[in-house]
Amino acid sequence: MRLRHLAPLLLGLLVLAGAGCEPAPERRLNEAELPPPSGPRVTLDGHDPDTHRLFGTVSSDAGASRVQVFEDGRFLGHADIDGVRWSLPWWPGPRALGLEVVARDRRGSEARARVDFQHLTFDARPGLYQPETLLALPTARGLRTYFTRDGSTPTPASSRYTAPIALLARSTPPARWSFVPTTPLDAVEALRWVAPLEEPPQVAVVRYRQFAGAEPAGPVRTRTFVIGRAPYSLPVLSLVTDAANFFDPAKGIYVPGLLAEARPDDPFAANYLRNGKEWERPVHVEWFETSGERVFDQDAGVRIHGTGSAVMPQKSLRLYAKEDYGPKTFAGPVFPVSPVTEFTRLLVRTSGQDQGITKLRDCVLQGLLAETRLALQACRPTLVFLNGEYWGLHELRERLDEYYLASHYGVDRKKAVILEGSGVLDVGEEGDEQPYQELIDYVATHDLAVPEHSAWVRARMDVEDFIDYQVAQLYLGNTDWPHNNVKFWRLRTKEPEPDAPHGHDGRWRWLVYDLDVALVHGPAQDSLGRVLDGTSDVAPWSTLLLRGLLQSPEFKARFVERFLWHAEHTFAPERVTAALDAAVEALELEMPGQVARWSQPASMAGWRANLLDLRETLRQRPAFMRRLLEQYLGPQ
Repeated sequence: MRLRHLAPLLLGLLVLAGAGCEPAPERRLNEAELPPPSGPRVTLDGHDPDTHRLFGTVSSDAGASRVQVFEDGRFLGHADIDGVRWSLPWWPGPRALGLEVVARDRRGSEARARVDFQHLTFDARPGLYQPETLLALPTARGLRTYFTRDGSTPTPASSRYTAPIALLARSTPPARWSFVPTTPLDAVEALRWVAPLEEPPQVAVVRYRQFAGAEPAGPVRTRTFVIGRAPYSLPVLSLVTDAANFFDPAKGIYVPGLLAEARPDDPFAANYLRNGKEWERPVHVEWFETSGERVFDQDAGVRIHGTGSAVMPQKSLRLYAKEDYGPKTFAGPVFPVSPVTEFTRLLVRTSGQDQGITKLRDCVLQGLLAETRLALQACRPTLVFLNGEYWGLHELRERLDEYYLASHYGVDRKKAVILEGSGVLDVGEEGDEQPYQELIDYVATHDLAVPEHSAWVRARMDVEDFIDYQVAQLYLGNTDWPHNNVKFWRLRTKEPEPDAPHGHDGRWRWLVYDLDVALVHGPAQDSLGRVLDGTSDVAPWSTLLLRGLLQSPEFKARFVERFLWHAEHTFAPERVTAALDAAVEALELEMPGQVARWSQPASMAGWRANLLDLRETLRQRPAFMRRLLEQYLGPQ
């Protein structure tokens, strides 16, 4: 009912009340019935090293009258009170042990807050999680030490170090970069940046550099601390860089920037869609295990990773270890399930198009394929902080490139060839596409039911690998494939070498990645018909190899046999449910922070509903796939 329709009714009720009802006498509560006034409340939150002021909050229903501050029992003074905030000048002493704040209200009631400091030198105990700390930086005769707390590179214009730096729970600068839009303001709603729903959590970042006059006398050193809180349930990746590298309109890689301003009608004109070396920026990388132990700590390069997913608010990153910055690899046991412990490149992935749905789809589904010999990306869910500000849930992943092939197969990376799509060169030398084109031409012009024709093909591609790859993509109903997200590789050899070790024989094999839209259309999705019946919008080139090989009765029998085996084993309901439950358990404690930071997913209730849909789809998929196999490939 509209308000204008309610007006006569309300007027009539008022007339009736005035004509026939006496107003009820006002009832006053006596003092015994009033709730007792609350006493004072006080916190000791942080210390601003630029203004040299301690600060915290104070409140009382009776009105706070004063706040006193003590260092090791010694009275420092009365704090200034501005609303609910108090502050007091303070220069940390080199031997200070603790601070206590005493608040009293007008009734004389009292509240206290206290912190006890540990003393820590910059190079000692590189653990992430620390209690309240007085941090000492190195000093040297003839040198001056300058430091920053906002991630910027220290210069002689930065704060000069003269006394220990107090690290308290809220000693960080106010969150700033979390409130910078990372998509155009007129982007479609599903892709539009949303401001954080609450003040993002922060960690303490301290950077310092020593100078002789105006000249640097050493490298920039960086450390990250989480102060005075329980450990997060996931590993933590801290990325620290000059903010302009991410957010400057001209050079920032994480924002639409000047490119979008110049071409507002072009959705592909944005800084974050640029690639190549000129859009790589320096970054300091620290990665910590769940225990807080620091695994690696080094300077590196960073770029935006991905194309389609880069238009979303939270973007994937690619980290480069290079001699230009420091160590040539990221060294450490990042992925417990993998024997590989050195990485030239790492992805810091946001789950792509799945980031607003389940945020675990690709990791879980690739993990289910781990018992095959397929090339997969190891996955480690990780919390990311950028310049100390909470940047949300990501996945630390391997990148499928020549370095991956070298570390996993022991091949010479300079002889690795990677093609994508219809056979476009991604990694390799000019002419490396030719062997694949010859394979495709042969399949298109020969009947592979003829044994010698089939044998020629088998000498040039790993057919068992191809079957597992096709079964995985078809079973999982990946609609962003086979026309997209297709890569395959071989070791450059003059001729096939059938007796060589796995991966060294010169045969083509396939790479699995980006399953972000797998199974999004429910358990009954007809993925086989989509690639086999020729009536869909899938490009013929993308299915030619499978359709050609299915002419071979031997291949067809093996394909069906392997498909059924995967349905009964790889994707067995109890196995799938266990993997999904484990992934959910790993993310559940940290998902509310992700929702509050990015609204991707939009809510915890929505996330759980999406998980139920995925679980039910995985449960029902085997029965539907058996029917589709029979429909397109005959009785089993």
